[in-house]
Amino acid sequence: MNILITGGCGFLGTNLVHFLAENRPEYHLTVFDLLTYAGTKSNIKRLISEKRVTFVHGDICEPGQVSSALDSGIDMVINLAAETHVDRSIMYPADFIRTNIYGVQVLAEQCRSRSISLLHMSTDEVYGSSDDDESFTEETLLQPSSPYSASKAAADLLLMAAHKTHGLDVMIIRPVNNMGPYQYPEKIIPLFIDRLSMGLPVPVYGDGMQIRTWLHTEDFCYAMELAIDNLVAGGIFNLSSKNEVRNIELVKKLVAMLEQSEDLIRFVDDRPGHDRKYSTDGSKFMNQYGWMPRFDFDKALKKTVDWYRANPDWLKKHHTKEFEEYCRKQYGSL
Repeated sequence: MNILITGGCGFLGTNLVHFLAENRPEYHLTVFDLLTYAGTKSNIKRLISEKRVTFVHGDICEPGQVSSALDSGIDMVINLAAETHVDRSIMYPADFIRTNIYGVQVLAEQCRSRSISLLHMSTDEVYGSSDDDESFTEETLLQPSSPYSASKAAADLLLMAAHKTHGLDVMIIRPVNNMGPYQYPEKIIPLFIDRLSMGLPVPVYGDGMQIRTWLHTEDFCYAMELAIDNLVAGGIFNLSSKNEVRNIELVKKLVAMLEQSEDLIRFVDDRPGHDRKYSTDGSKFMNQYGWMPRFDFDKALKKTVDWYRANPDWLKKHHTKEFEEYCRKQYGSL
């Protein structure tokens, strides 16, 4: 099977490309990536040099570039190209509308015209905040709270409309928060590992009692492998776990693992529209594919921290002028 992975140099994309290259050598993988600030070609440099992966520099918002890439005999597209950081979406919503909505529409049109299957990555954030005892199913009304989640919800609706109207062979997966290697250090876990390793304070929004559900990227990749082999056209699936943890608990665990003091924790003003809890029911995917997460929260977090501690240069190379300026805007007052 020839698979095109958009956003294959980003966080989830890099992990999936490595996983499939190692475990499914019969797949021919093409990575299609614009290489924005969060996408790094060096993440997959070895696989490219070994000719196990083909790289194409391109933008999913450019129909001509997408068309050219798909005309190389692609059987399936896995769309992991997206703007994903909620804080950035509040500051720069137009970027999210362009990539996460218009780019998805381009992919849908190009795939439909060639009868190519599309496996699209959404997010649990499309449902909005859940109550303490509530877990959202795939039938739950979409109530996104941020420009990021609104753009992802819009893409989901466009894709399901394309399936119903034009027969697009599309499947949507809505995963919970992922942790693991190669995540750009604007996100909470690599950001806090980076800052705590240097003895710098870390910001916690509001009271820190927000609840998030977590999944290790290895569990995510295993689930994706199952979906690739048996794509359900028109299907929407939550990808979840039992790893529900409050943000402040996560931060304290990171502080302890990095042998720092809790004095480095700084409570800051909450961000606008901050959802208190994300909780999804993942039983539909589990029943369909027989999948279960292999890592509990503590094992997943330790595995993640160990990788970043073993690869300090990976974090250091992301200390670009753009990243430093972003940190000054977000955390300069700490």
